[in-house]
Amino acid sequence: MRISLTMLLTICCALTYAQDTTHHPPDSMKVRDLNETVVIGYGVVKKRDLTGAVYTVKKDVIMQAPVANALESLQGRVPGMDITRSNGTPGSNADVLIRGTRSIAGSNGPLYIIDGLQGGSMSYLNPSDIESVEVLKDASATAIYGSQGANGVVIITTKKGKPGKTKVSYNGYYGANGYTQYPPPRLGESYLQLRREAWRASLNPGETLPDDATIFANAGEYDAIQKGQWVNWVDLLLHNSSQQSHSVSLSGGTDKTKAFMSFGYYRENGALKYTNLTRYSVRLNLDQEVSRFAKAGIQSQINYTTLNKRKDPMSVALSTSPLGVPYDAYGNVKVYPVAGNTNTLSPLTDDRGPEVATDQTIGATVFMNGYLDLKPIRGLTFRSNLGTFISFNRVGIYQAATSLNRATDGTSYSEVTNGNTRYYNWDNVLTYNLDKGDHAITITALSSYTHKDADTSNAYGIRQALGTQLFYNLNATEVTSRTIKSNYRGSATMSYAARINYAYKGRYLLQLSERIDGASRLAVGHKWAGFPSVSAAWRVSDETFMHKLRNLDDLKLRLSYGVAGNSGIAEYGTQSGLTQANNISFGEIPAPGYTFNAVIGNTTLGWELSATTNAGVDMAFFNSRISASIDAYNTKTTKLLLLRNLPVSTGVSSVYQNIGSTNNKGIEIALNTVNVVQKNFKWTSTLTFTTNREKIVNLVGDKDMIQQETNSLLIGHPVKSFFTYQKLGIWQTDEAGKAATLSMGGTPFKPGTIKVADQNHDSIINDNDRTYLGSPVPKWTIGFQHTFTYRAFDLGLFFFARWGQMAYGEFLGRYNPSGEGGGPAFPDYWTPEHPTNDYPRPKKGAKFGDYAAYQSMLYIDGSYFKLKNVTLGYTLPRAISSRMNIEHLRIYATASNIFTKARSHLFNYYDPERGGSESSPLNKQVVVGLNVDF
Repeated sequence: MRISLTMLLTICCALTYAQDTTHHPPDSMKVRDLNETVVIGYGVVKKRDLTGAVYTVKKDVIMQAPVANALESLQGRVPGMDITRSNGTPGSNADVLIRGTRSIAGSNGPLYIIDGLQGGSMSYLNPSDIESVEVLKDASATAIYGSQGANGVVIITTKKGKPGKTKVSYNGYYGANGYTQYPPPRLGESYLQLRREAWRASLNPGETLPDDATIFANAGEYDAIQKGQWVNWVDLLLHNSSQQSHSVSLSGGTDKTKAFMSFGYYRENGALKYTNLTRYSVRLNLDQEVSRFAKAGIQSQINYTTLNKRKDPMSVALSTSPLGVPYDAYGNVKVYPVAGNTNTLSPLTDDRGPEVATDQTIGATVFMNGYLDLKPIRGLTFRSNLGTFISFNRVGIYQAATSLNRATDGTSYSEVTNGNTRYYNWDNVLTYNLDKGDHAITITALSSYTHKDADTSNAYGIRQALGTQLFYNLNATEVTSRTIKSNYRGSATMSYAARINYAYKGRYLLQLSERIDGASRLAVGHKWAGFPSVSAAWRVSDETFMHKLRNLDDLKLRLSYGVAGNSGIAEYGTQSGLTQANNISFGEIPAPGYTFNAVIGNTTLGWELSATTNAGVDMAFFNSRISASIDAYNTKTTKLLLLRNLPVSTGVSSVYQNIGSTNNKGIEIALNTVNVVQKNFKWTSTLTFTTNREKIVNLVGDKDMIQQETNSLLIGHPVKSFFTYQKLGIWQTDEAGKAATLSMGGTPFKPGTIKVADQNHDSIINDNDRTYLGSPVPKWTIGFQHTFTYRAFDLGLFFFARWGQMAYGEFLGRYNPSGEGGGPAFPDYWTPEHPTNDYPRPKKGAKFGDYAAYQSMLYIDGSYFKLKNVTLGYTLPRAISSRMNIEHLRIYATASNIFTKARSHLFNYYDPERGGSESSPLNKQVVVGLNVDF
């Protein structure tokens, strides 16, 4: 109801402003919008002729946010596309789902097409090089990609040269990252009171609380308290850092030769010391008209990246005692901060330098896609694309004996991994266009082949003789510890497809397609499958009986149905492999033994199938000052690829099988409005809304598959579900009698303990009382962009909300009930004088996991609302810039993640977009940028 009211107010507001007839956009606006070219699978089509669910994002939207990965700039801007950043470290990826999770063991990520090359990643692209992004969502749009398009398709088109004088452009920004939201640790009196309360709770009637010298008797602890040696490890670990991006491009050409070249540099320093990402990129796009009927070209990019990361110490910072001296007299980190205590390692130990902890990845990637375009006769086009993606990387790891990773082992560790990936894609596409009066037909036929090889080599050892050699001299490690491994994986696909697009009088549109895919990953006899689709659209606004509706510019109804497949299991997942084990002998003579791999093969494994029905409507009113698209879909996925656990007696652990089905249904809305247009002022808005309901329909034997709390498979609920005890609060003093009637493990509950639901009403809390709590899947997401322009100034505000999901709060489990060691300050714990419902009463010598039904404390409402981006810009007037031989100059400042409001008060100290993970929190960002065209 709340979201419906928001949408209603938005539409009403837009309608009110749209009726201001003082300054209408020109009548040609609606024609221009409808005649825009949209990139679809293996071709292009005018926006007016689309029959599928396709959403376009232009380059100006992509450049609104200062990000390393262009995917992040799409968050909240594409209905049906759920994007969350995986973590806050430099170079981290974004998690992407289009229309929810369908598969259990198969892939759920979309297919990326970069300039016609399949299987790439937007993380490698310089955002300044992107011209547009098309997101294909329904089966009629994605079916032409068959199995690879089962989870949606993201088509990225990079910039190309244009005829005319050479244009030189610079896009860059520099700014600060930091101001990180993170739970503060208990310090001072808060720390002391928790330990005292834990002792007080353990006293028998009549006993008195001992003095502090007795309570704080850990090695060196009381002395540190007396000296006031309090340490905020979180503050010492997290630093404000910098982020910068610089891109220079050249574009130009003649009618026959067009070229675009760019050079990019990106640098991001992390919140932790010695964490950073540096990326260099070079792009060359070249198009050459060979003759009147032949054209050829190439799109290419080379990246070189260096990524330095380390073990995230935040969990250690929250749990380590906040006492001691972190630095010595020379400013060096003290490994053991509490005098006389060599058991407590400083959370800052890895801050001492790369010789203590190094995790470095260097890599180079090469994209190259060449094409030949032939037009032998009118209406007939043949295009051949041959693309390749080559990646090389080296991961080097060194961990000293006193690093966080090796604290329990007490030995240094060195490791090197080298990876080499080769991928190529060859597409041949034949297209014929026939336009005869009222009839227009486009026929497309194609073949597509992909091949991927990947090999890795790995070596490691312990006790590096000279720590400064890090991982560069493994020959200096302990001889008996040295281990060498290598691995190879390969896969291929072959596909054939055909598509017919038919239009009658430009009003009645029909599209039919069929694709046949073969995947090497699947079992013999089950490698091939066909994926059909059909879609139709009716341009109602073009009918003569609609012409009397003066304010209606466009009305199109769409309906589609199609089937896509998924073969996204691991390579060789259908085969049984052997592993050698040297643990048998004949007398004193050792001999190799062989056992089956943990995952056994399945020679009947076939395709997972997703059938989708989509109904949509596109509308525009008041000379396109208001335009909207609404889609409703229903996807049923059958023959699920599931890695099923097997009984121990089989000698193996699991097997891939086609079992069960899921269902996804939802509604997507995109609304664009031009609210005000005056001589010097303009206000536009874009709203996107998505709601998706997903559930498992059936499984093996129509029974739930209960595993761990975070990954049980429950019929009637999403694939990713949380299954454990349901927390109702904390038992209060006036509930002592009722609490005593319930028990867990034979121990009755009492005031101050966790109150959970007795689901079967048998007065015993056990596994039978676990239930579905929620899912990381939001009930809805909404993005709301406002852009204001006044003379040369522009202001952009982007709001984003993700609502109705549940979060697994790892940091919630850092509550330290004994007070022995550190813990976050936010837990509001129960005492007889302070009857809260947040956390149970402290207990002497207890750990968080000692509480009955403690698991229920870790799951909270993850809903949040965020002011994601604010941008203020100034564009130098043309009259001034032209005197400086500058075509365009704009300076701007952007702030990101500056305000977040979570539904749960337990998220007040943490950005909930991370979903409750205690490591790698997200930062706020403020940058200043410059765009110049010469």
